Amino acid sequence: MKSRWIINFILLVAIVTVGLVLRSNPGSDRQTESTAITRLKKDQLHRIHINRPVREDLVLLKNDKGRWEIERTPALPADRLQMNALLRLAEQKAVRSYPVSGLDLDQLQLDPPYATVILNDTAVEFGNLEPIEGLRYVRVADHVHLIPDIYMQLIELSYTQFVRRDLFAKDTRIAAISLPGLTVRKVDQNWEVEPDQAVPADDLQAFIQRWQNASSINTRAADPVESNATVKITLADNAGNVEFTIASRKPELLLVRKDLGIQYRMGDSADMLLALTAPGTEEQQ
Repeated sequence: MKSRWIINFILLVAIVTVGLVLRSNPGSDRQTESTAITRLKKDQLHRIHINRPVREDLVLLKNDKGRWEIERTPALPADRLQMNALLRLAEQKAVRSYPVSGLDLDQLQLDPPYATVILNDTAVEFGNLEPIEGLRYVRVADHVHLIPDIYMQLIELSYTQFVRRDLFAKDTRIAAISLPGLTVRKVDQNWEVEPDQAVPADDLQAFIQRWQNASSINTRAADPVESNATVKITLADNAGNVEFTIASRKPELLLVRKDLGIQYRMGDSADMLLALTAPGTEEQQ
């Protein structure tokens, strides 16, 4: 234990020393104006490959509709917020930059790198933290940059944490929803309920909107589901059907898309999504 502590202490001293040398070296190619670590713009990206030691590789692809997907079988829709955070890496400004020549890449954990993000064909290699300011060492081609440490937590996420939390894309339009025991369907621009019920038109429209805008608290790989209760969504313009299995209603609503192998944790929204009239609506009328 004592020898291991001594080794760790020596490594820490070495890293601090390298950091101090780089900060104080007047010939270290420090920029007067901050420049991006790559020449790419985020809207030019079409493929991102993440290699990290803690999880399997993750590949993200932009499809023909301009939407990001997780490369799996089948492909999974990627979360917009997670993707926007990751795409910023292409245009990330360097706090300081140094030529690779003359640097001890092993001490910076860049030989080999701790993790690598390949933006199209441009590799961004991640090393350890600079201990003085808490900046992250990254290597791109023949330069090492120091950047804010805002990407590592994102890089280490599981693939399910990159899955879109919204149940549907923003431009999705619903033509019908079939719940256990009833169906709401659009007929001649009006919503109808089968079997027939006296539900105000505004309530039916609100019910459809709740489904179109539904978003989960989080997503995870689905466990086997014994329930046979399902919600079938028919999309407008012959865009197909989406089926959710109701894995649980209480204490939280859990919806599973068996075709994707994904479970959506919906919180306490069972009364909002599985009833035509939202709680409190009848009291207000």
